[in-house]
Amino acid sequence: MNISLKTFIIGFAFSCLACSCAEQFLDVQPGSQYSSDFLNTKEGIEAITNSAYQNILLTGDAGVNRIYVEESCTDVFVNFRGLLNGNLQPFMDFTWAASQGYLQDFWRSNYRAIRDANLLLNAIPEHPQLNDDEKRQLSGEMHFIRGFAYAYLYSWFGSVPLVTPDSELLLARSSDAETRAQIESDLSAAADELNTTTPLYGRATKGAALGLLAQYYLQTRQWEKASETAQQVMDLKLYGLWSDVRTLFALNNEGNKEMIYAAPAIAMTGYGNVWIANALPPGYPTDVMNTATQVCLPLAFYQTFTDGDQRKELILTRYTNKNGAVIDLTTGEEYQNPRSFKYPLDPAQVERHGGMDFPILRYAEILLIKAEADVMAGKNIADALPYLNEVHTRAGLAPYRKVDIPDQDHFIELVLNERKWEFFSEGRRRQDLLRQDQFLQNAIDRGKHAQAFRKLFPIPQSEMDANPNLVQNDGY
Repeated sequence: MNISLKTFIIGFAFSCLACSCAEQFLDVQPGSQYSSDFLNTKEGIEAITNSAYQNILLTGDAGVNRIYVEESCTDVFVNFRGLLNGNLQPFMDFTWAASQGYLQDFWRSNYRAIRDANLLLNAIPEHPQLNDDEKRQLSGEMHFIRGFAYAYLYSWFGSVPLVTPDSELLLARSSDAETRAQIESDLSAAADELNTTTPLYGRATKGAALGLLAQYYLQTRQWEKASETAQQVMDLKLYGLWSDVRTLFALNNEGNKEMIYAAPAIAMTGYGNVWIANALPPGYPTDVMNTATQVCLPLAFYQTFTDGDQRKELILTRYTNKNGAVIDLTTGEEYQNPRSFKYPLDPAQVERHGGMDFPILRYAEILLIKAEADVMAGKNIADALPYLNEVHTRAGLAPYRKVDIPDQDHFIELVLNERKWEFFSEGRRRQDLLRQDQFLQNAIDRGKHAQAFRKLFPIPQSEMDANPNLVQNDGY
């Protein structure tokens, strides 16, 4: 891990302490207890900037919890035992409620990021210590952070209150059109203002802003815009696929050309990646802390991989435990299901916390966005197929042939499968299924009582109780 990354994350920790006095119960708020003198210093700007990033680039338990929630209501995740199981079972069973703590945590962290971004966007134009280049860069970063936060909130809850520096405390939800316009405006502004490079790993770039905008356009079925924006990322000629998917996530390959944007992690309590500690099976031969919970990949999902797919090598199916016994993780009996080792063991791991970054946007996704968006927009399958094949063949597989893909439905099925195999343990599956109207049927096919209102999560009950102007999503 490089020094700038370590400095960045440690800065997160100190910024959390600096901003803790500003926290109120209801996090949908424009207010702050930062003094104007503090905001008028570069030190104040940096502290609030670090706080904003910390609230969107979730690490520690919050980082994996976001992925767990996204995936536990799909076919690429299953969990057994431990305290974590009690929190995730409702998501696996399609019985989650507005009182679920992970929903509250996610809502609040994103609104803290929005609060910080609003503070700086208000302070930047007349700031006495920033030059024009610094103002433009910082404005781009804050638009990026605010757009990022609203995009995530929209994907979980639908339309949400849009907070500005001048907002009242208790806001009603904005309309769907207003929420979508805000996301597009913020990420577009970020793409216009940001540079293609950044001096500090983990900060926003033009490529990251364009990539998140392409993600957003795809998810909201704006196919032409998704295709065009993905093409803009490719036209930057800064990114490409890492040659070997088996080493893509290795600690010594962090910041490689495929990782357009990632949440930096370090082996420090609260700021690391705890995935592997929760995924380790009983008695696995390592000194890394092995928790009681058992985070697994369903055997049925593992069995969908094609023979020869190198991505299977990121999955543990057999090991020799500390007592010398060979354990088979393909029996499918309770926690004897395969384990995702996509986030590798870190020799420097502190308790559960390792230094494996969380990928937020990879070049592989840009290629698959382009493929899906082009075909959904009615373009020729033959023209879109190379984008799909670039990811598919990187995994060591033979390319798909146009002659075997008769129509749009078959092509999209291939894309969704590719995304399933490529992005497991990265929190993409729920959105993929929703976008192609397969979310409910996927759950029903697995024996879940999946009702239509479950396409959105409920507004957290704590926020409903604190703000009488909020209206809950239907069904909750």
